[in-house]
Amino acid sequence: MKSTSSWWKYLLLVWIAFWSAVGIVLPIAGNLADLAYLKQVNAPGEIQVKINIDHSQPAEFDREEGMFVFQGTDGGGRTATFYVPSKPEGFDQAQSLLVEARYDEERHGVRICQVVDVDPGLTLPYIPGLEERARIIFFHVPMAWMTVIAFLVSMWYGIAYLRKHDLEDDMKSANAAGLGLLFCLLATVTGSIWAKFNWGSFWNWDPRETSIFVLLLIYGAFFALRSAIEVEEKRARLSAVYTILAFVTVPFFIFIMPRILPGLHPGSADDTSGGPVMSAGGLNAVMRVILYSLLAGFIVLFAWLMNVRNRVSRLLVRTDFEA
Repeated sequence: MKSTSSWWKYLLLVWIAFWSAVGIVLPIAGNLADLAYLKQVNAPGEIQVKINIDHSQPAEFDREEGMFVFQGTDGGGRTATFYVPSKPEGFDQAQSLLVEARYDEERHGVRICQVVDVDPGLTLPYIPGLEERARIIFFHVPMAWMTVIAFLVSMWYGIAYLRKHDLEDDMKSANAAGLGLLFCLLATVTGSIWAKFNWGSFWNWDPRETSIFVLLLIYGAFFALRSAIEVEEKRARLSAVYTILAFVTVPFFIFIMPRILPGLHPGSADDTSGGPVMSAGGLNAVMRVILYSLLAGFIVLFAWLMNVRNRVSRLLVRTDFEA
């Protein structure tokens, strides 16, 4: 019976591992608009671009240029002339190519520096300023959302205790706050790793970093308060009030403060790139499926961990009572 009732737990772990792997493995590919943007800002180097080959127009070797020339389009239907030193292997049968490319200003076309893959499958979009670092979205954003959800659940059970005065609700409120603190710490760690690669250091006191640090202090103080009070009813009552007041600050520190103050993080008040990636059209359908699939997985994981913590807490209470 135990083995048959645990199948979903293994499925959950496989689900999270699968979508995490997909988010890490899928290649990032830009389009012709991205190349135009990089040319406009004089950004050096090449980026990966996925192009569809237009076989209706003849591809040929231009002896004067010393390049193989063909026509192609990107996912948005934009057309360009592509130059490559030699004919890519499998070109005649290929429908699309994933290439390292840059804008060739001299030829007013796209210079292909390397063919990465022939007929590639799904790709992730190229996000200027993030590139490969955009993959942190799949882990950092769900951690931040799980922080909000866990603290909301903690407040819910805090209110339930004030209504029914059931110590079971106090226990659930404390357990949810503990998991929220864990997810908050994970969001801080993943954000710091991203900051190291994007801004050069793990911590910059950006408004978003500062706000999540304040949340860690607020809910750290919650557990300091609980440990300082020995009388159960008094501890439960004060904790319930604390969870309500603490959660009032969560929307401000997570959603409002980072957007009204200037900072380094996308979506800050002085951000001219179009705002947060989530709301600026930076995520294509593939990225959204991965992100929402991982978020769903973490929500179920939270419910599982919450159930385990509640069962452990009941066992501890029963052990203390019997002792």
